[in-house]
Amino acid sequence: MEDDYDSDTSDGDIFPCGLAPQGCAVCGSNFRLLRCDSCEIVSYCGTTHQSAHQLKHKATCAAIRKSREALEREEAALREHPGDSSLPADVFNTGVGHFWGIRGTRDYMSARVTAAEALLRVNTVVAVEKALGHCTDLLRLCRGDNLRVRNIIPGLLLRLGREQECYDFLKWWAVIDNKAHYNGYYDWDDVTLPYLDIRDADAFEPIDMFCSGNSSLSHLVILTLLKLRMRLDLTASEEPEFGYGFDDSDAEFDRPVGRLVRAKLRTLDMRYVSRTVKALEGQYRRLCRAVNDANPYFWGALVDEAEETPAPPTHYRPGSTEEADLVLYQCKSAWRESEDAIIMIDSETWRFTRVYEGPAAVAGAGDGRSKGPEGRAKNMEKRRATGNVFPSRFKPSPPTSSPAELFPPTTMSRRQTVRFVYRNDRRKVLVYADGACANNGQPDPRAGWAVVCGPSNRGDESNSCVVSGRLENKGPFGDDSVATSNRAELRAAIAVLRLCDWRGEGFDSVVIATDSSYVVDGATSWVKGWVRNGWKTRTGGDVKNRDLWDLLLGEVERWKDHGLHVELWRIPRELNGDADTAAKQATDEGPAEVEFRDIGIGPSQTPSQTTTAGTEPGPRILALCLDYESLFDDVFGDLVSHLTSKAKMERATTEEAALGILSQEPPPSVILVADAALTRRRKLWERVIDRLREGATVVLAGCFSSMVTMGQFNRFFARAGLPWEQGSYHRTTVSLRRGVVGAHLASRLPSAYSLKAVFVKNVERSAAWYTPSETPAEAAVVFADVGLGKLGYVGDVNGEKSSEAVVLAMCGLLD
Repeated sequence: MEDDYDSDTSDGDIFPCGLAPQGCAVCGSNFRLLRCDSCEIVSYCGTTHQSAHQLKHKATCAAIRKSREALEREEAALREHPGDSSLPADVFNTGVGHFWGIRGTRDYMSARVTAAEALLRVNTVVAVEKALGHCTDLLRLCRGDNLRVRNIIPGLLLRLGREQECYDFLKWWAVIDNKAHYNGYYDWDDVTLPYLDIRDADAFEPIDMFCSGNSSLSHLVILTLLKLRMRLDLTASEEPEFGYGFDDSDAEFDRPVGRLVRAKLRTLDMRYVSRTVKALEGQYRRLCRAVNDANPYFWGALVDEAEETPAPPTHYRPGSTEEADLVLYQCKSAWRESEDAIIMIDSETWRFTRVYEGPAAVAGAGDGRSKGPEGRAKNMEKRRATGNVFPSRFKPSPPTSSPAELFPPTTMSRRQTVRFVYRNDRRKVLVYADGACANNGQPDPRAGWAVVCGPSNRGDESNSCVVSGRLENKGPFGDDSVATSNRAELRAAIAVLRLCDWRGEGFDSVVIATDSSYVVDGATSWVKGWVRNGWKTRTGGDVKNRDLWDLLLGEVERWKDHGLHVELWRIPRELNGDADTAAKQATDEGPAEVEFRDIGIGPSQTPSQTTTAGTEPGPRILALCLDYESLFDDVFGDLVSHLTSKAKMERATTEEAALGILSQEPPPSVILVADAALTRRRKLWERVIDRLREGATVVLAGCFSSMVTMGQFNRFFARAGLPWEQGSYHRTTVSLRRGVVGAHLASRLPSAYSLKAVFVKNVERSAAWYTPSETPAEAAVVFADVGLGKLGYVGDVNGEKSSEAVVLAMCGLLD
């Protein structure tokens, strides 16, 4: 630890909540701080707190130190270089403005970005300022910004409270290429032209220039945040207790207020504050729509609080989930550190929520869609690859293991089907695939494919786990083709991914076992180069069978979007006997198919037929207590006692644990949501929706209604495809709608009771159990059909005794 001290940063700078000036990483004290002598960024008030923080700080410390040392090496190499045809001497003076165009500087540029990213793992002013320094200097060195650090800078400026600079930066990039500037063409190589020269632009001005299509998604997202902060800051000045004779302190405000609004209020007639607030609100809402139009995944990703944050992708296409992940990585800290911003954006953007379709909606099997003869699914999506997602190679442990050793036949009790399931992970399934071609490379070739997803049941054709077909004359996108063994092998791998709803069966990984090196090596290695080269081989020729490669990678991407990872395993031919036999038989079965068609298999037992194990004393209940387990026990202790006395109940207090239990076979038949954390865990909520649609009962009770915001509430139900919205909040007497619950429950449930509740509106009358007489369009208790399951909502916030009976009834446990 260094002996020099950080100064007390009490210079009057205004920083948003969440990004404090430098302080001890453990206690926050800013007195006589000592810096870590390794990373030189994190500070402590003494050796005691440094030792206590060592384990937590270790990875970040190493990343910062190693990236700094790597950058120093790259910089030294550039400065010492004597100059040659690829790198001029004294490049830091002779190459300013177009560094990336000088190939020899690229390692240095990349190292500097890595150093900035490492610094941003620390949420202090010092770390953010140093990262900003790297990024702004990268722009000085390379005006064209090939590394796109311009998408990182605005968020850093906002985090540091430098709102005016942020707006000036955003505006320059928005207008530089329009016709009013340089005739629509800015010469990035001309270093004599003004660069980032906008100063003190009016941040309250209209936003038309930003909505013309020139601004990147990250710039639109940060501009939305800036406008929201300005609107909230001005709204704070409208409060009756606000004092007009203020200085630079925050004493008069209930929230941290930025410099833009403070400066505006010095000149704005207070009679026009409301008008300005209204204008900002209109701009903010327009920007919300613009962001959603540019990428419909972003707002949902921003409000999600999943335990795992997606890593920034290396490649993406506009409007994709990968682009949303990248912009989230660049911008989320600025949103989190802006008071009330996440709550406000949630309440505004829930209307853009896309209904979660689930993997069953596109899997082509067991999804209720029309099918042709022999189980052929019609109208399945055929998705082309974007080149952003690839399968991985399965590595057996030990390496000499056979598929039969690692993936024994296992009964999946929910549907009583048998699959090849991994010994070490019941969420990983193996499927054998093979292709065959008679007269391969000769006149009149005939090809077939086959997949084996379970032990072949030769005595019962209708229940067979072997699926096969003739290779079609046309590819998936209508291209004419000639049958070959390689096309047949690819077709078999595609069939595995379009066979059934693997996620619906409880798997999050599928391993395709094939004896084709063409498929395994191609999908995990060669195709990456083909995509980079525009679907050209290393020698410049067209990639053969591109249509099937395109669909195979498209299927891998589609399943990734639904939480399923695809792996490929090359196995010896002798271990692929069943698939090989079936594929060879398929080559001679009837005339060749003309059009590409899918064959799907449905479940042998529908979710509605599933029963719990006979040894269990009733339904198996999973209680999701991700936020307030102790509060749930304190307030709803009697309900917990009743439930555990009548059924087996297990709890999940983390997202990872909940996902694990929901993937078990059989899964819980009842899911009790005890707090509102599920509304902020998109992946988990989607898994619950899967189980709900399959036949589970999901009950929202406990602390759920009292801990959920309006935006979270409405987005939550919209994701499930329901029009329910949060209604009023008050105490009243609600009455049982006896005709809805039926005679059996009507005689056991209270006919009326008083409760304080968050009511729900836009509910079908057939699902409303308890409603108030004064607002019959709202309901305090709802129980609705969703797919094959039931979704219940209990709005009671105080845990009334009568509500316990309601929850027990929904769980099927009311005596």
